[in-house]
Amino acid sequence: MTRDERETERDEELQRLLARWSASPVPDGMDGHILAAYRRRTGGAEPWWKRLLTASVRVPLPVAVGVLLLLIVTAALARRPAPPAPTAGTTAPSDPVQTVRTEAPVVTPTSLAGFQPVAEVTATVVTDVKDARR
Repeated sequence: MTRDERETERDEELQRLLARWSASPVPDGMDGHILAAYRRRTGGAEPWWKRLLTASVRVPLPVAVGVLLLLIVTAALARRPAPPAPTAGTTAPSDPVQTVRTEAPVVTPTSLAGFQPVAEVTATVVTDVKDARR
């Protein structure tokens, strides 16, 4: 007997067995029991705000530790005392000093009268450092 013949024979045997088999009747109220169990399990009977307050989220441990460290550093920086405000007329040595000019700037009038541009411009291009020393 070949493999295909054995599989065909098994399929026919299975078909005969399935034709004789019958499922038992469904008990009354089974639908209600299954629906109630589903609602208990999924929380369908609870209001949305209660489900929101009791929900849980899984977070990997390294992410939770990182967020916790970030919160600790942020809290530590927020609790630092503010630097003291500078008093009038004094500055701390590390503060940049900005001078206030109280005198009028000195302005010298200039004129280009009599200016003559050069007649010829020559440029020397140095390609080697040794050439520049000569």
